[in-house]
Amino acid sequence: MSKPRKCPKCSTEIGIDEDICYACGENVPFNHPWYIMPLGGIIVLGLFWLLTDFDALIQYVAQSIPDK
Repeated sequence: MSKPRKCPKCSTEIGIDEDICYACGENVPFNHPWYIMPLGGIIVLGLFWLLTDFDALIQYVAQSIPDK
């Protein structure tokens, strides 16, 4: 299990998911690892690719473009 963090201002132990120290009110944001945003993007793109019916989408776009 993760250890509690210490407030940089007053050294009070705060919870792993707390953003504000309850003793002094200092804002102590949790810094996420660098790979969280790319991993989230890959998950979203993967879900889009798995759940989208591209044939129906292409037909819909082709029908909505007016003929010249």
